[in-house]
Amino acid sequence: MLKLFMRSFRGVAQLVEQRSPKPCVASSSLATPATKYNGLSMAKKRRYRWFRIIGFVLFFMFGLVNLGMFLVVMILEDERYIASLKPEIVDEQAPTIVLNGASETKVLVNSKYEEPGAEVFDNRSEPELKIEGEVNTSITGDYVIKYSAIDEVGNEAEATRKVSVIEPYRIIYLTFDDGPGQYTAELLDILKKYNIHATFFVTGAGSDELLKREYEEGHAIGLHTFSHNYSYIYTSSDAFWADLIRVQERVEAATGYKSFLMRFPGGSSNTVSRRYDGRSRIMTTLTREAGERGFTYFDWNITSGDAGETTSTDVIVENVIYQLKEGSSIVLQHDIKGFSVAAVERIIQYGLENGYTFMKLDATSPTAHHPVNN
Repeated sequence: MLKLFMRSFRGVAQLVEQRSPKPCVASSSLATPATKYNGLSMAKKRRYRWFRIIGFVLFFMFGLVNLGMFLVVMILEDERYIASLKPEIVDEQAPTIVLNGASETKVLVNSKYEEPGAEVFDNRSEPELKIEGEVNTSITGDYVIKYSAIDEVGNEAEATRKVSVIEPYRIIYLTFDDGPGQYTAELLDILKKYNIHATFFVTGAGSDELLKREYEEGHAIGLHTFSHNYSYIYTSSDAFWADLIRVQERVEAATGYKSFLMRFPGGSSNTVSRRYDGRSRIMTTLTREAGERGFTYFDWNITSGDAGETTSTDVIVENVIYQLKEGSSIVLQHDIKGFSVAAVERIIQYGLENGYTFMKLDATSPTAHHPVNN
């Protein structure tokens, strides 16, 4: 590049030299000052002056262009050199796929399977999660849902979920009212030990962390009013629904899930509501309005006796086992009572040893509705 620059300089210099006027030799003849100067006319002198100016301008511009090209080449070379100094990053860590809910689950034949999905995590990128497989709930059997993800360098990850479509035979639905409470964490540990999912009908009590844990560990969360105050919720339809919506909002804030499963305090057959409704037959109204508002309400067909009949763990176990059905058994217990929570492990063990399947409630489950008495 330097050689090219010098060659351009010499070329312009030669051009200027060729165009420059030669020195004049003294002559005895006198020239007219207006037309002759140093052997050249003024017009030629002005023309030669412009040649010099144009030559220097071209020389200067050409030099700048060459200098710019030189700098660009140097910058590119520096960048390539700097890039060569950077260590090559090797990513051998595959993405991690975390299933929402359990890796094995059961649904009843002719019910609806709702895919809970999964989340994918990676140390460098945000891979797309791919879900493959279908569950035909009209045919009993085992189905596999496959989850996969590939990161930006090609590392792959896979996970699977087994979904069993079963007949409604010997199904136990464990349900717990009035929590969360001081024994809820202990209950969750027992359920997790046996990979059993239950249904919690919650109130405004307890911590949001327990609500969140119930949901994240795959249990169903239903609504049991916020206050559980009979003298308030059963005074009017407006009072009841305002209180229920309040606990629905609490659950959604804690878990991100908006529940439409519910259980009336005292059950749909309760008569205590007569004390507060002004003879308006409020339970008849509320059971009708539940469906109109998109809610599914559940009663029970097995009572454990923990609501006032006994405080004995042994009696709780005997009550539940004795009443188990060949079809669907919806068991009523309370996770705010330690003696009742203490019975759960023995109930689970008996059920598993005798061919029962434990499931959580959903909108397609049996409801075990009681006769409405008010």
